[in-house]
Parts: sequence; C-alpha cells; structure tokens
Amino acid sequence: MYNHKQIEKYWQEYWEENKTFKTSNDFSKPKFYTLDMFPYPSGAGLHVGHPKGYTANDIISRYKNASGFNVLHPMGWDAFGLPAENYAIKTGTHPSITIKNNIETFKSQIKALGFSYDWDKEIDTTNPKYYKWTQFIFAKMFEAGLAYEQDLPINFCPSCKTGLANEEVLNNGSCERCGAQVEKRKLRQWVLAITKYADRLEKDIDSVDWPEGIKDMQKKWIGRSEGVEFKLKKYGDEEKNISVYTTRLDTVFGMTYAVIAPDHKDINDFINLEQKEVCEKYIKTSKNKSDLDRTGSKEKTGVFTGSYVINPFNKEKIPVYIGDYVLGNYGTGAVMAVPAHDERDFEFAKKMEIKIKEVISGGKEIPFTSDGILINSGEFNGLTSKKAREELLNFAIEKGFGEKKVNYKLRDWLFSRQRYWGEPIPLIHLKKEDIKGLKRIYDLNDCPLDNNAYVLKTKVDSFLEEEKKIEFGSEACLSEASSTARNSNSFSGNNEIDKRVLCSKGEIKDLVINKKIVSRIYSGLYSDIIIDWNLPLKLPNVENFEPSSDGNSPLSRVDDFVNISLAPNLSGKRETNTMPQWGGSCWYYLRFQDRENENMLVGKEAQKYWGSVDSYVGGAEHAVLHLLYARFWHKFLYDIGIVSTKEPFAKLRNQGLVLAYAYEDENGGLIASDLVFEENGKFFHKETKKEVKQVIAKMSKSLKNVVNPNDIVEEFGADSLRLYEMSLGDFKDSSPWDTKNIIGVKRFLDKVWDLFEKDRFGENDETAMKNMHKTIKKVGEDIENYKFNTAISSLIILVNYGTPKDEDKKNLWLKNLLIILHPFAPHLAEELYKKLGNKESIYLASWPKYDENMTIDNEVVIGIQVLGKLRGELKISLDENKDEILKKAKEIESVTKWLEGKEIVKEIYVPGKIINIVVK
Repeated sequence: MYNHKQIEKYWQEYWEENKTFKTSNDFSKPKFYTLDMFPYPSGAGLHVGHPKGYTANDIISRYKNASGFNVLHPMGWDAFGLPAENYAIKTGTHPSITIKNNIETFKSQIKALGFSYDWDKEIDTTNPKYYKWTQFIFAKMFEAGLAYEQDLPINFCPSCKTGLANEEVLNNGSCERCGAQVEKRKLRQWVLAITKYADRLEKDIDSVDWPEGIKDMQKKWIGRSEGVEFKLKKYGDEEKNISVYTTRLDTVFGMTYAVIAPDHKDINDFINLEQKEVCEKYIKTSKNKSDLDRTGSKEKTGVFTGSYVINPFNKEKIPVYIGDYVLGNYGTGAVMAVPAHDERDFEFAKKMEIKIKEVISGGKEIPFTSDGILINSGEFNGLTSKKAREELLNFAIEKGFGEKKVNYKLRDWLFSRQRYWGEPIPLIHLKKEDIKGLKRIYDLNDCPLDNNAYVLKTKVDSFLEEEKKIEFGSEACLSEASSTARNSNSFSGNNEIDKRVLCSKGEIKDLVINKKIVSRIYSGLYSDIIIDWNLPLKLPNVENFEPSSDGNSPLSRVDDFVNISLAPNLSGKRETNTMPQWGGSCWYYLRFQDRENENMLVGKEAQKYWGSVDSYVGGAEHAVLHLLYARFWHKFLYDIGIVSTKEPFAKLRNQGLVLAYAYEDENGGLIASDLVFEENGKFFHKETKKEVKQVIAKMSKSLKNVVNPNDIVEEFGADSLRLYEMSLGDFKDSSPWDTKNIIGVKRFLDKVWDLFEKDRFGENDETAMKNMHKTIKKVGEDIENYKFNTAISSLIILVNYGTPKDEDKKNLWLKNLLIILHPFAPHLAEELYKKLGNKESIYLASWPKYDENMTIDNEVVIGIQVLGKLRGELKISLDENKDEILKKAKEIESVTKWLEGKEIVKEIYVPGKIINIVVK
C-alpha cells in the first residue's frame, strides 16, 4: 500500500512549479483542443458528479499530448448570472466577493484531482478584461442589426424579477433557475435575431460529431418546416385579411373555422361590436398566461369574434375565433383550423360545437392526421396528399393569394435581464430632439476642435468610399477585426442601407466630437442610440443590488452610471438592462485560444490554428441553451471574419450523471440517508423501524446523499476517485455512486505499486509481452472512443497476469504500463516512473508503439459439434493443419462417446472457429 497523500501533494506542487501543462506555442505540431463546459462556481463547491466529465477530458488530453499533439486544455469560470446574484441577496454579501471565494474553493478542489489544465489560460467571465469582448460582440451584433429593442410580452419570473428566454422556461411553466411559475409581462427588451441564422443552424448541425439525441433536440427546437402561407380575407371587408401558414395544404377544404391569437397585431379588425366585451375579457385573461400554459393546456379555450373570413380555395365563409393556444409571436399568429385532421383543432371544435368536415380518407377514426386520398375537395378529389399539396400550391400561386414558405418554431432570443450581476450593455440612449438640435457637418475636416458634438452626414452614394476611411472609437474600434467587421456589416444582407442610420433626407448620421467619429447614430424604439466603444464598460460596484418589482434594472438607480455627458452640448443615458449568463459562455472557448491578446478577442493566427474544439464534454441539459446560443454567436463571428470555422465544437460528448442511493417509504416519499440503517441486506427507517426501498436518485442536500470529492481524495486518493468514476459503466450512462466499491480500484493501484516493490512474474514471457501490446492498442482505441471503463478493465487484466521474467523485457513492460496508466492515475504513474530512474515528468513521455503481430492470438479455443450439437472444446494453434486438428478433436473423451459405433459421414472445419462431425 502506498501513501497517496504524500505522493499526490508532491506531484501537484511539481506540476505547478514546473508549469508542466503549459500550452506550447509551436504551431507546427498537429493540434488538439479539449474543453470542459466551464462551471458556474457555486458556494457548494464540487460534488463527485463534476469530476466525471473533467476526468474524461483529462485522460484524452494526456493521451493526445503523449501521441504528439500540441494540446490546449484550459479551465475557467462562468460567474455572471442569477445564481450568484440570488445567493448574494440571500446572504447580503456582494456577488463579486462570493464569486471570488467560490472560485478559490473550486480551483483548490480541481487541483487536488490532478487535472492537466493550463492555469495560465484561466478566464473569469466577470473580469472586465474578459467581458470587454463580450460587450464588443454584442456591439457588433447591434451594428449588424441582429440586436434590437422590442416592447413585448415576455416570460417574467416574479421571484428572480427578470425576463426569461423561452429556453429558460421549463415544460411545467416554471423558471429554470428558481422554480417559480413564470408570468407574462410587457417590458422593453433587447432581443437577438437568432432566427436569421435558423436555416444554417439547422443545416450545419449534421456536419458535427455530436450525439444524435442532441442534434435531434436542436432540430426540433429550431423546428424547420416547409409549407404554404396564404391570405384569408375578411367577409364583408376584403381590405382586411389574416395570413395563415400550413404544412398540410391537402386538408384545406376541411377548414371549418380560423383561429387568431389574442396578441395578434390585427385582432381588433376582426372583433365585431356585439362580441367586443367578451373578446376583450378573454384577451386580458390570456395575457396573464405564459406561452407554455397556453399551448400545453389540454383544455382548449376560445371565443367567437363575430367575424368571418373566406377560404380562397372553395369560397366558403368560415367563422373566426380567438384562441389562446395560438401564439401571436409564432408563425403568422393565426391558423386555419381543420378539426377532422388535427388533434388540437378537433378538441377545440368539439368544445365549441363547430362543424367537422372530413377531406382525407384512409383513417378509421377522426381526427385522422396521416396522409391519404382527398375527398370532399372539389376538383382535387382522388389525389394523394402529396400530389394534392403540389397542385394546391400551384393553384394558390396562380391565383395570387399564396406562396411557398419555410417556417421555424425558433423564436428570437430574449437577451436582456433586469438584474445587476451581468455584463452592462454598451449602448447610450440619446433624446431624438437633442440629436436634431446638433449642428450638421458634411466633412470630418469641418468639425471644430471645441469639444462639442456634431452630426456628420454622409450621402448614401458615397457611403462605401467613406466607410473605408473611418476609424471608430477611442481604440480604433478596438481592433483591426472590428473595422473589418464593421465594413462587412454596413448592409443588412440584401444590399439595402440599414434604415436605422438614415436621417429624414436619406443621409447617414454619425456622431462626431473633436474630429473623431464616436459612433454611428441609430434610431431606437424610444430614442436615438449610439454604441459606447470605450470598452470595457465596467459594472459599477453598488451596495443595493436587489431587483425591483417594476421591472427596472438595479443599474437604473445608479445615477453616476446612467447619466453621461458626451459633450458640453450633449448628454445621454446608458442602457441599464444587463446581459444574461449565456453572454459570457457563448464565446469563452475562443478566448482560451489567445487570452493575453489585448487588441482582439482572438488573433487570426491562433484561431486558425486551434480552430474548433476537438473534444467538448458537458451535460445534455444544455442542448437548446448554451450549445445553440454558442453556435449562433460563432456563425456571426465567422460572418464578420473573426473565426475561421463554421462550428465551434467539432465533437461533443455528454457524460451520464453520477447519481446516489436514496430511500423510499411505502408512500413513495424519499427519506434522508442518515435516517436509514441496513440489516441483512435490507434497509429500515431508524425511527419507525419500517422497511424502506433503496432507489437511485440525484444527489441532494436534503437527502443527505451528496458525496464531497474532498472526502474521497482524503481517504482513497485522487487517482482512486478518477479510476472509480471512469469505471462506472459507459461514459454516457448515468450510474449510482457507492463509496464501498471504490475500495476495488484502490486495491488495483496498490497492486501496481507492489509490482515495483517485489517481482510478480507471469507464467510466460511471450504471453506477458503480448498482453502488453494488446493493452497498448486497446487502451488507446478506448480513449479515442470514450470507452474508459473497458480501458481500465484491460489495464487490470494486464497487471493481474504479471510481468515478464527477462529483466530487459520486464523494464520495458513496466515503463509502458506506467505510460498507458498515467492518463487515468497520473500521481501514482509519475511516482513510479521516477522510481524507474526517469528525470522528466511522465507527461512528456511518448505513447508506446505496439506491434500489430503481437496483438493477434496464435491460439484459440474452438467448439466441437457432433450432428450440430456442442460436445466439447479444443485449444488449437492457428498454424496447425486441418488433419491434425480433426485428429485431436476425435480423441477428446467428451466427443469420442458420441462417435462410438457410428459411421463418420462428413467432417466440416471452419478455420479457427468450429468443427462439426456428421455421423449416421
């Protein structure tokens, strides 16, 4: 048994002092970028579930380094956001202090596990040197028209007191962070136009090596569909109409009503006077419901508007209802309702007693939602659904009331938060009348050096020429990449000038002070807006950071931050909403590539070399949050020339959860583990003495089943913890933690240690060396395929057999064992490698080569059948000829008795696999 505490302490200090894991700047070597989803540093610190993913990537990182790759393996902290702020409010401690302390705790726990992180690359999203570039990316998105203001009903958490994106609302309508029921509230918000990238996000997901389940989740969330959009004109007033979208145009003759969303922009055009009171009451009630409440409710509700529209395909008059299961911000905000062939429409029609008309035959029950043959559809009767959709589309196009369209379920991303602990948004609001009052100039040289603000106006036809001459901001727009990006995004994508920057005469407006262009002037929702390029815009340190119930950010109360004097003749107000936690995590993988670069968020050479992440490991719960958002930001950065790849993460793997045992009483209630005792393999409640059932559940403080890795490291060592976590079945599967079982891997490590204390030879040197070559191959292949549990099994088999007796072979065998063991148990491997007389760290050793011929077994066991039934087994050499093998087979006692007194008709030998003897 070895002293794990002493050995692990020594080597962790050695690695840190010698910067063993420092990333090389040798860009001539092949690269490998391995990255963990960086953690939010909570006050609870690590539990044993965290190291599962970290250990996997550490194994891969060490293996790739030994295989000749230049490895980038960094770590950082996702430290902005609601959890830190909520904790700060609860404790009264400023989040900056809490986060600093939590990072120190996390860091010490991570270092104690021996991970090969390059700590010189460490980042913290709350550091102004980092979030300067988060703000820069937002500014570029705003400049490109992808960030915009909107006054809209949003998901609002009354507990967190902030708006939430759709992705942050759980299926039960509760807040992802705190569990409170989400409300609808109308607030001015900043929104990112992720929908403009929907097609590329959906298409490019197939180009990456990700779990199919994650790809499917993103595709479903994006929800691309191809269909037809057409107009339904109002009966009696054809100037008014609503548009509807459908993927099932073949059912259009079955439309017996239409439904319009309570929040549809034109809803008042369809509410008749006699229905006004009941409709307004219904609309008011609907506005208090979340989108999930509206769409997920089993019982469909609605009211008749009193209006009708005309189905353009058959000229039938159909009633228009308001129904809250239709959302104003999804699709066109209205639907054609075909109750015979849509379950949702069917439920609504049954409740409202609306006519149901079957137009697709083939089903035994209504609603029949599959394809079939058209009936009750006029001239289109008898067509298949597929053919009908083609012909009905052509009909709509010819008649001029419809067109083919691609639709998405994905909504634009609600980005702003009405909270304190987040990146300030680098925009300044200016009163429109103040901008109108500024003197106009038409040449930058005409601007006086008097510190006053002026508006530079540029004619559109000379716009491109002028763009090339402009330097923006106090730091020349912060970088060469910025001005390049700015030039490439001066247009909205269809060669039209961004209308936000045009004055009433169609000229482009820039704000100029002291002959320098401060920013382009943009028209906002309620003000003119300029970008503050003096980044970072630092988050002010305030004592009162509690959110307000009126939806205003805590920053709105900080006068020194809000009010800004730009010039003697111009003042403005800073944007007071902050960015969500997702902002900093959308691009952090890029900053690791070039952390010290002060002029660009990542240099071109470094980014081109490191490219996409080669092994990204983290939880599947981020499928439609971080993983989708990061892809969106990356594609934008690709478009403006900052990154060289189309996708951020080339390979993604999700680790299964590390669960724990819990106990369930007869009513299904969970009981804390400290209230349970075990007796004769059964479990009982300490107080009631009743038997309880052992179940598997998530680790939870309330269930007293959270395992702290510090305790495991103290008792068994970091190497034992690493090996145990990797041996818990397939990496992607969830498994329960059981501390009792960690003793097995500790014994294995003790056995490895003993190999260097006293000889333990195998039976045969050749077999021992063959075992070594097989294990080198197997462990390498298993690491590549994230099959860590089977790699460990191979190492155990290798050690159990023993070493060769020959001294030279034994020394080679021991050296190779340590090198292939070291990714899994680095501390023990380092110590024993040193005992072999090596001066350098084992981290610098090359992965051993294996001889393919030595991995092939020359002897195999084959089955002997008589009349197709197995009667015995025989170990043979693959070099033996057929006659020798058959002779030996017939001499086996268990086979001979089935041949006695019988004539052998045929002898069949499948080389190296089986013999079958046919007798009569």
